[in-house]
Amino acid sequence: MVSKIEPDRYADTGFSVKDTSPEVNAMLFRLMMERTPAERFMMGMDMMTTARAIVMASLPPDLDEKARRVAFYERFYGEPYPL
Repeated sequence: MVSKIEPDRYADTGFSVKDTSPEVNAMLFRLMMERTPAERFMMGMDMMTTARAIVMASLPPDLDEKARRVAFYERFYGEPYPL
């Protein structure tokens, strides 16, 4: 999947935040890099869990399990389920 985010305005920090000053962006990047690799990994896993929960909550409640999994895949990955 190709990112649709515009090129990073603050490429040296790794963030693509457009409404944050360069100083605050640099501070956020510094604070993130002070975390251990394990902490950063766990933050990413937590974000993935939250994203999955949001997508699951957005699906119609009357779907059976198989239809729910197919709908989840298509919404989460943005492509047809490979049958």
